[in-house]
Amino acid sequence: MRFGEMLALAVEGIWVNKLRSALTMLGMIIGVMFVIIIVTLGQSLNEQVAEEVEGMGANAFTLLAVTNEDGQRGRLTLEDCQFLETTIDSIEFVVPIAYANYTAAVETSRAKKGTTLIGTSPDYIKVDQMGFNQGRFFSEAENQVGRRVAVISQQMADDLFGPGSEAVGRTVRINRLPFQVCGVTKPQAALLGIEQSTTFIPVKTMLAMSDDKDIQQALARVKTGDQLQAATVQSVRILEMRHAVKGGFMTQTNEEALEQFSTILAVITSVFGALAGIALLVGGIGIMNIMLVSVTERTREIGVRVALGARRRDILTQFLVESATLAAIGGSLGMLLGIGFGALISVILEMPVVISLGTILFAFGFSSAIGIIFGLYPANRAARLNPIDALRYE
Repeated sequence: MRFGEMLALAVEGIWVNKLRSALTMLGMIIGVMFVIIIVTLGQSLNEQVAEEVEGMGANAFTLLAVTNEDGQRGRLTLEDCQFLETTIDSIEFVVPIAYANYTAAVETSRAKKGTTLIGTSPDYIKVDQMGFNQGRFFSEAENQVGRRVAVISQQMADDLFGPGSEAVGRTVRINRLPFQVCGVTKPQAALLGIEQSTTFIPVKTMLAMSDDKDIQQALARVKTGDQLQAATVQSVRILEMRHAVKGGFMTQTNEEALEQFSTILAVITSVFGALAGIALLVGGIGIMNIMLVSVTERTREIGVRVALGARRRDILTQFLVESATLAAIGGSLGMLLGIGFGALISVILEMPVVISLGTILFAFGFSSAIGIIFGLYPANRAARLNPIDALRYE
């Protein structure tokens, strides 16, 4: 019997037993679908983070104060940022960043909203390419005198003043202190569909609002990429000398941050992908079970075919084709559902839609392989039936 005839018989058998075949393929459909969804979301999230990191510039690095092995912690100050900027020739600029370790309250007579409050310098817009719907970022003069001006998001402006209202020049209260809005940013890319509400104020204003005069981190950009590694080493060395704290500072380039995030995301994706793979194994067990039932139901048919000259190899191949066809159809349906739901979820979460052809082919091939592997025992059992006993079977 030719392969085409075997395939036609397999499809006919699936069509005749539609409900049984659908239930058998369900494990395959679910397994392939979730594998593709999980990998798609992981790659989409990684692409979104990569775009944000690239927007900050490949020639940038972050400076952080940490605690060394002796329990001593480094310090970062505005003076440190200015010193590094003027001392290290390869550094183009250093952006200080101070942020509140709590959710700040921004309010007007209309509404009250929580926000992440960040104090920084005007150079921040060079590492975060934010656009403005209204107004501008605050100036260096406003930063130097510690003026109470704020840059808020468009969503915040709509909540506080009403959709379409002019927010620039109006007053908001941040932690009960009056601030004048100088700019309204365009909506930022949401991470996992969650829009980040961030409010920016001059860093000197931020420090004046707290007892702590240190900043949490600094972003530095070098003039050329080949100067990046030397600038990170030199910056740490200078800070350790200024504050007499060995091992109290660390640096992280944007590429290192992206690699670290990608590694963590790959582990998470692998774990959830393995869980989805269990559904594929369960589907394979279902295929084995239904093929064993099929062998029992078709025992007399097998005996007739052998009596008419069919070889054991033909019987074995026929049942393998049937099990592989079940798995392939289930894998195809799961592939289509996985692509559709993966793309839909990415769009809902406002992430780039990344469909991996390699993952699709792997999931489809794996499901087909499972169909063949789990169909091997029933097929071998059918091929070994004694034709005389098979003909006598009722």
